[in-house]
Amino acid sequence: SSISWLEPRAFEPRGGGCGCRCPLHILAAMAADLKLMMGGGCCCCFIISLIIILATSFAKVEQTEWCLKYFWWSESVDENPITEPGVVLVGLGNYLLHFPSTNMYCYFRNFQDNMQHSPDDTYNDPIEVRTHDGLAITLELEFVYRLQQKNLRSLYMLVGGGASEETAAYHRIMVNTAMGVIDTWATNFTATDFYSAREQIANTFQRELTKVLSELLFIDIQSFQLQPAHFPKQFADSIVQTQENKQDIQVAKQEQETKRIQQTTKLENTKALARKKTIEAEGEAENIRLQAAAKNSQYVYKQKLLAEGYAKALDHFSNNGFNADGIDEFMQYLHLEALKAHNGSQKLVRLAALTTPPPR
Repeated sequence: SSISWLEPRAFEPRGGGCGCRCPLHILAAMAADLKLMMGGGCCCCFIISLIIILATSFAKVEQTEWCLKYFWWSESVDENPITEPGVVLVGLGNYLLHFPSTNMYCYFRNFQDNMQHSPDDTYNDPIEVRTHDGLAITLELEFVYRLQQKNLRSLYMLVGGGASEETAAYHRIMVNTAMGVIDTWATNFTATDFYSAREQIANTFQRELTKVLSELLFIDIQSFQLQPAHFPKQFADSIVQTQENKQDIQVAKQEQETKRIQQTTKLENTKALARKKTIEAEGEAENIRLQAAAKNSQYVYKQKLLAEGYAKALDHFSNNGFNADGIDEFMQYLHLEALKAHNGSQKLVRLAALTTPPPR
């Protein structure tokens, strides 16, 4: 059975002694046992404290995080961010301020209730703005952003926050700043511009938003997308009607242009055909002229040769003593030449001369 502290024998002296059980000896034994217990308790407390200190002196940096070390004792923040993932020594009482290192999304959209939201992204309602001509419209947009690694401390010193709320701090200020920029620059465009020049407006919003967030919150805009604006029903109906009228006008202009092109093509074809006919006629006329000139030259040349031949023949008959001048012999020669040149297959018909009948 266990020995109770109330029983006198529990405090018998160890290692000999007088062996008496007087109160002084009992108190001395109790003091020795209490000292031994306190020594063991201190040792256990020291070991437990050391384990707690070591456990709280290390922190983990995730693969998708950048961190700043916060010194609890001096209430200050380290200027150099921790960018490498792994376990790091932060010290007793200190902790890490976590910031995402990846691209994140900021939405101003109407989302369905069953859509899954990412904890690092920001989801907001569409922005209501007024145009240059005073029309109230609703804009849906989204942009991708990333924190500037070298300015994480400046961002924290600007927006503040604790170990678990630094993300919510800059999210809130970024959203309010973005809404202000969009609302301000929307007044530079008319309602019609938001319908017909959405790309130009989106480029303007992205340029100004990039400038403001980079200078004030140390955030870089990676991309920006502007959705079609939501107009009041009456204005939207008028836009639809206007677009239909523009389409009708474009169709009429296209038909007119098609007819003009057809008539122009027909005229050009007629002109080309006329030029072709003119060229062919000129070519034929030139051919006739050349043939006539060739025949004329050939005839002249032939007659020249005949004349020379006849002259030689007449000279021959004159010098050979046939006659005084040889004319008779020369004429007989011509007669024979004419008979040789005559085509015997053709017939000659002599016709009587026509006489005018007497008047009645």
